[in-house]
Amino acid sequence: MEGGVGAFTRELARELGAAGHQVHVITSREARPSGGEQRWWRLREPVDIGFAQLHPRVRRWWWPAATVVADVALRYELQIINIQYQAAAYDMRVPAVNFFPWRLRGLARTVVTFHDLRVPYLFPKAGRLRQWVVQRLARSADGVIATNQEDYQALRQWQIEESRLRHIPIGSNIAARTPPAGEVAGVREKLGLAAGDCLLGYFGFLNESKGADTLLQALARLDERMHLVFIGGRTGSSDPENNQAFLAQLEELVGELGLGERVHWSGFLPEQEVSAYLQAADLMVMPYRDGVSLRRGTLMAVLAHGRPLITTAPASPTPELVHGENVWFAPVDNPAALADTIGSIAADPALRAKLGEGAVCVADLFTWDKIAAQTAAFFHELVEGSD
Repeated sequence: MEGGVGAFTRELARELGAAGHQVHVITSREARPSGGEQRWWRLREPVDIGFAQLHPRVRRWWWPAATVVADVALRYELQIINIQYQAAAYDMRVPAVNFFPWRLRGLARTVVTFHDLRVPYLFPKAGRLRQWVVQRLARSADGVIATNQEDYQALRQWQIEESRLRHIPIGSNIAARTPPAGEVAGVREKLGLAAGDCLLGYFGFLNESKGADTLLQALARLDERMHLVFIGGRTGSSDPENNQAFLAQLEELVGELGLGERVHWSGFLPEQEVSAYLQAADLMVMPYRDGVSLRRGTLMAVLAHGRPLITTAPASPTPELVHGENVWFAPVDNPAALADTIGSIAADPALRAKLGEGAVCVADLFTWDKIAAQTAAFFHELVEGSD
C-alpha cells in the first residue's frame, strides 16, 4: 500500500525482526500479496514476509476490526499492540480505532505512535468531538510515541504523563544506495533533459498542505532549462478523495502555465528506482505550507540521500535543521521568492554540495537501527511495568 505510514511500519518491523523480536503486522486486506492461493478458509493464516508475519485481514477500520486485532493478540500471545495512527489512514468516518486501547485492555499493552495529531473528519458538524476522540486515544493507551517535538509538546499539554510518553523520530522511507553506473544518467535521459538542464525534484504524495502549486508557479518564472519531476505516486492510499481533487487542480495549473514540457511524473516506483530519481535531481524543492517537519518520511529520504533541499521553516523549533547548513528555508506561499531562491542555489554548485553534505550528517541521527532500539526499549519498560 502506498503511503508514509506503511513505509514506516515496514522499516520499523524489519529492524525489530532483525533484533530478534517476533513481529506481527495487522493491516488492511488491500495489503494482501497478489497471486497464490486465496481460499477463504486460509485468510486467517498470516503471510510470512521474512521479518514479520503479515495479517491482511481488516476490511475496514470500524468496530469489528477490534475483534480481528484481539484474535491475533490471543493466538500469538502478543505483549505489545502498537497502533500506527494517522487519521486519514483509517478513513475516519467511524472513530473505532480511537477506542482500541479501551477495547483491547487486558489482552496486551497498547502503544499509539502518532504520525500527526490532525483530527478526523467523522461527520458534518462533529466539532469538538474530533479533537476529543484523538485525545481519548492518547489518554487510554498504555504508551504514546510522538514522532516530532511539536506533537510531543502538544501531548504533554493533554496531560499525558512523561512516564508513558516518548519522542522517537522516524527515518527515511527509502534506503539510500550507490546506484549502478549510468542509472542516474538514464533517469535524466528518460525525462528528456539536455546536458545543461537543471532538474528540480519533489518527493511525496500531493495534497494542499505541501505547496506543490506554489512550486509550479515558481517554475513558471524560471527559464526553460529548469525542469521539475514529481517523484513517486501522486495521491497514495490515505485520504485519496481530497488528494485526487488537489491533483486535478495541479494538472490544470500545469496546462494554464504552459509547463507541460517541463513537468514530469515518475508515478509509483519500486524503492530502488525512487532512490535513482532522488539522486538524479540537482535540487529538491518541498515548500510545505505548514512548515517542514521531521515527521515526514519523504523529507528524511531526501536528507538520507544527501540532496540539497529548499523547503519552508518549521512551525516549531527544530534544531536539527539549520538554514544554510543542511537545508535552505524559503517563505511560505511566495512563488516569486521561491523562484529567486531556486535560481540562486541552482547557480551555486558549492552551496548545493554543502547542503547535501549537511543533509547526510543530520540524517545519521535518524537511522532505523537507532529508532528500533529506542522503540524496543520503551516497549520493554511497559511490559516490565505490567508484571
